[in-house]
Amino acid sequence: MTARDQESATAGGRRDVGSRLRFAVLGTGYWAWWCHGTVLAGRSDVDFVGFWGRDATKADAAAARVGRGRGFTDLDVLLDAVDAVAIALPPDVQAPLAARVARAGKHVLLDKPLALDPVAADEVVAAVADSGVASLSFMTYLFQAEVAAWLDRLRELAAAHGPWEGVAVSCAGSIDTPGNPYIDSVWRRERGGLWDWGPHALSLVLSLLPPVERVSAARGVRDTVHLGLEHAGGPLSALTLTVTAPQSAQECVVTVWGPGGRHTLSLPTGALREAYDRAVDQFLKAVARGSRSHPLDAAYASRIVAVLDAAERQLARPAEQRTTAPIA
Repeated sequence: MTARDQESATAGGRRDVGSRLRFAVLGTGYWAWWCHGTVLAGRSDVDFVGFWGRDATKADAAAARVGRGRGFTDLDVLLDAVDAVAIALPPDVQAPLAARVARAGKHVLLDKPLALDPVAADEVVAAVADSGVASLSFMTYLFQAEVAAWLDRLRELAAAHGPWEGVAVSCAGSIDTPGNPYIDSVWRRERGGLWDWGPHALSLVLSLLPPVERVSAARGVRDTVHLGLEHAGGPLSALTLTVTAPQSAQECVVTVWGPGGRHTLSLPTGALREAYDRAVDQFLKAVARGSRSHPLDAAYASRIVAVLDAAERQLARPAEQRTTAPIA
C-alpha cells in the first residue's frame, strides 16, 4: 500500500453530505493553529479534519495543539476528506492553492491578502465562479464587534447627513517586538506594511467610501508607505502603513470626516479568535445559501489586491515619474 493509499484509508474518503461541514486548514504555522484551527476545532457545527502541510511533523503537531484532527501531506487526500478549507499560508502560496481547492469543488475561507499580484488573484475568482463554491476573505477588523458597531453607526450618520468625504488610516506595527509570532515571516519582511496592513486599512476605507479609482504612493523610512487614494465621485483617503515602526510608536487609528462630523477610532488589537469565529458563522451561512454570495468573497479580495498592486507599481517608478496609477 502506498503512502497516499494509507492516508486515504485513514481519512475515510468521501462521505454523504450531512448537516455538519467537514473542515480542514491549509498551513501549519502559528496563525494556522492558534486562530483558524483552534476556532474550527472548537465549534460544534463543523467536523474538523486536520491540517495540511508539506512537513508531516508540523502538520501533526498543529493537530495535536488544537486536540482535533490529524496531519496531511497529500493535498488530494485531504480534499477527498473535506467539504471546505481554510487557508493560513503566505499570499503567494495561498492563491494557487485556493484556485485548486475551488476547482475541486470545496468551499474556501481565505486569509489576506489573497495574492501578491492581480493575475493570481483573478485565477482564484475564476475558479470560485466556475465551481460555484462559497468564498469569504477574513478581513479581521470587519468581524471585530467594536469596529463593526462603529462602522454601522457611521453608515447611519452618512444616510442621515450625507456621504463621507474622506478617511485616513494609520497602521503602525512592529514585527520586531520580542515574542512577535511573525518576526520570521519572510513575505512580511519582503513586502512590508503595504501588503500586511494594506488589506486591513482598505477594508475600513471601502466600508465607508466608494471604490478606488486612482492611487498615488510614496515611501517613507524603513518599510513605511504613504498612499493617497481617489475614490469614485470625489472622496479621498490616505493610508500610512508600516510593520517596522519603533516599538513605542505602535498604534492603528482610523479617522472619518464629512457632513456627519469627524470621528476617530483607535483600532482594537485583541479578540482575534472571536472575530474569526464570527467570520466562520458568516461563511457557513454563505455555504448554506444556494447563491454562495458574500460581500467579502474572493472577488472583493481580488479588488483589494488590485489597489495594492497599483501602489506597488507607483513605488517602483523613479520619484520624478510618480503621479497616480489607475486601477487595472
